[in-house]
Formats: sequence, C-alpha cells, structure tokens
Amino acid sequence: MAEYLTDLGIGDYKIIQDTDGYCFSQDSVLLANIAKLGGRDRVLDLGCGSGILATLALIKKGVQCAVGVEIQPELCDMAKRSAKLNGLDMEIINCDVKDIKRHIKAESFDKALCNPPYFVSPSPSKAGTSGIARTESAATLDDFIKAASYSLKFGGDLYIIIKAARLQTLMASLERHGLAAKEMTLIYPKLSHGVDAVIVGAKKGGKEGLTTKTFVAQNEDGAFTSEYLQLYS
Repeated sequence: MAEYLTDLGIGDYKIIQDTDGYCFSQDSVLLANIAKLGGRDRVLDLGCGSGILATLALIKKGVQCAVGVEIQPELCDMAKRSAKLNGLDMEIINCDVKDIKRHIKAESFDKALCNPPYFVSPSPSKAGTSGIARTESAATLDDFIKAASYSLKFGGDLYIIIKAARLQTLMASLERHGLAAKEMTLIYPKLSHGVDAVIVGAKKGGKEGLTTKTFVAQNEDGAFTSEYLQLYS
C-alpha cells in the first residue's frame, strides 16, 4: 500500500488514496456535482470507498450530514482518516450493503448516492481492493438499489451512476424496489465517442415521468466544455 493525498480543489480539503488499490474515479466527482442535494438533507453514500461522495456532499453541497457504508475495512479506515484530516463529522460504517438493516434505520435518509461496481465478476475470491470496488464480487447492482430503497424516506431520491450498457438492468431494479426514474443525464466523454455512463435520479414512491439531458466533458480538440468548467467551478 502506498498512500497519497489528492487535493479536491476546494479550500484545503484532501482525500487519502492508495496507489496499489482503490482510487476514486471521475465518475464519482460527476455524480456528486450533478446530484441535487441541499442543506437539510441527510445523505447516505452506498459503497463509499474512500468517502469521496460523502465528502463532496458535505463540503460542496453543505448537506446536514453524510454517512458512508463500505464493506472493505481498509477503505473504511482511509475514509475515516480523510474525514478527520478535513475536520468533517462524517460517519463511516463497515458493513455489507446486503446487511444494511442491521446498521441503518429504515427510511432515515433524504438522499442516497451510489457509484456501484460497474462490472460483473465471475471470480469473487480473486478480487482485491480495487476489484471489489469495480466488480460485483461482493454485491450486485440490485443489492445496492435494494439498500437504497430501504434507507430512503418516502419521496427521497437516489442518485446513481452506471455504465450505459447496464441501463436496462438498472431500470428493472429501480422498478422492482419502488424507485421511479425521474431524471437521466447522459455522459459523453466527447460527442464523437458516444454515451459512456448515465446518471439517474430516482424517487422512492415517485410517479412515472422521466426527463433527460446530456453532459459533454470535452470538445473534439480535447479542451473541457463550458458546461464541464461551470459544473466544477
């Protein structure tokens, strides 16, 4: 393990990461910026990794509180140390999302954030720290959706990012657990590259009615788009 600090570009806030294992991705930062969070919100970060989503919810969106859930003890420890380094009162719970009922009270959160493992893994025993974070070796996409539905108040919102190829699976799982997709952001690295990922906002107990928008990160020349720069300002 070789730890280092990543500057978040907001005040003096930093996140501890590990060069030999898990590092948070650009997708987590996009999700935290696009999610609609407010000062009264109690926010749950499912599969929090190093705590990036919970941290950004606190320091950029000013939410009331943020709690992270993570199955890997070493990542929980990193997240806790990052919270202490930043002076944040952020709770990190070391547990499996499939066992969330033993640790989280039902319907106790206003918003949930999730950057789940993107890929299906046929070999759970071979997944290391980064493998568990990026493949379904410990929990499936449906497990995360089920945990979010259990934790959210009626009318609460889940914001989740997933690869576009898995959108059908996500939509089926949302419906199965009483969450209605209300807004969808299609993420283009560049327009010529097509949609890479999708951010979906889903409401617990919501009615049918979905709006869509696009987000393009870079122009064809590689320069960041104005919407990208505005989002990160």
